[in-house]
Amino acid sequence: MSGSIMASEARSTPAVLRSEATRWQHEARALQHHLAGRSTTVLLGRGSSGNVCTFATYLFALHSGRQPIEFRPWLATQELPRADWSDAVVHAFSYSGQSTDIAASAQWLRARGALVVAVTAAERDDAHLVSAAHHVLRLGCGPERAVPATKSVVAQLFVAAALAGLDITVAAGQTAECMMRIDADAIPKRLAAFLAGARTVTWLARGPSIGGALDAALKMQESVGIPASGYSTAEYLHGPIAAASPQDRVVLFTGTDEPMESNQAVTTALLARGVPFISLGGEHTPEAQLALPLPDAPWARAAVLAYLAQLTCADLAEQYGVNPDEHPSLRKVTQTL
Repeated sequence: MSGSIMASEARSTPAVLRSEATRWQHEARALQHHLAGRSTTVLLGRGSSGNVCTFATYLFALHSGRQPIEFRPWLATQELPRADWSDAVVHAFSYSGQSTDIAASAQWLRARGALVVAVTAAERDDAHLVSAAHHVLRLGCGPERAVPATKSVVAQLFVAAALAGLDITVAAGQTAECMMRIDADAIPKRLAAFLAGARTVTWLARGPSIGGALDAALKMQESVGIPASGYSTAEYLHGPIAAASPQDRVVLFTGTDEPMESNQAVTTALLARGVPFISLGGEHTPEAQLALPLPDAPWARAAVLAYLAQLTCADLAEQYGVNPDEHPSLRKVTQTL
C-alpha cells in the first residue's frame, strides 16, 4: 500500500463525498433559477478540470438534448468579431481558482454577456476565477498537497453532475462505498502489477466514463512518467490501435452499460496484435478480468475509474522509485501565458 501524499489524498475522497455531496446538490439546485433561459452551455477547464469538462459534455447533452461547448482558451487571445454570448452559461472548473487562462476566458465570455459559474476550492474572493464569476460553487474538499489532483477531481465530477441536473446524493454514497472496497481488496495493486514495465498505457472507456479514462492517462504521465493516453473505445479502432505493440498495455473499462460490440471489436483487435490488455467491469460483467464494485448510476462510474487509477499510479510510482507528490517540471498551479 503506497504511503505517498498522493495516495493519502486519494483515500480521503470517500469522506469528501459523504460530507459534501448534499451541499453540492443543494447549491446546484439553488443556481437553477439564475441559469434559466440560457440555452447554451459552455464548459471551461484545463488538465484534470478539462477532463471533468469532457465528462460533463455527456451529462449536459443527455439532460438537455444539446451538445455543450468545450471552450478553448486560445480563442480569448484572438482578434475575433464581438459575438453575443448572452444565451450562454459558463461552468468554469479550476481547483485552485488561479489558472490564468481559465480566469481570462471566463472574464472574456462574461464581457460578452455570458453568465459565469465558478467551480473551485478557492476560498478567497480575490482568486482569479472567483473574481470573474457571477456565482461560485466551492468544492470544500480541502487542500491538495500533491501535484497530481485526486479528491478534487472526483469532487468536480460530482459537482458537474449536479449542475447538469442529476441527483447525486445516492450515487455519492454508493461511490464512496465502492472506493473503500476497491482499496480494501487491493485492486489498485493488482492493476499496477499488470501495468508494471509497460512502454505505454492506453485507457479506454465510453460515454461519460471517457472523462475517467482521460484523467487516468494524465495521472500516469504526471505521477509515474509513463507515456499514456485515453480514448473512447469506439475511437480507438479509428487509428490509435495501429501504434499498439506487445510492449504496451491497454486498460479497457467495460462497466458503462455501453454496447458490448465495441468492446468485443477492440479485444479481438488487441488479441490479433498480441497487445496485453485487461478488462475492468462490474462484479456481474462476464468479460471483466478485474471485477470492480460499481455504483448503480452509470455516470458515477467515471469517478470509480479515476479513483482506481489514482491509487494504481501511486503504487506504480513506489515500484519505480518515483516521488508522485512532486515533479521537477510541474507545479500545483499552472500559469498559462
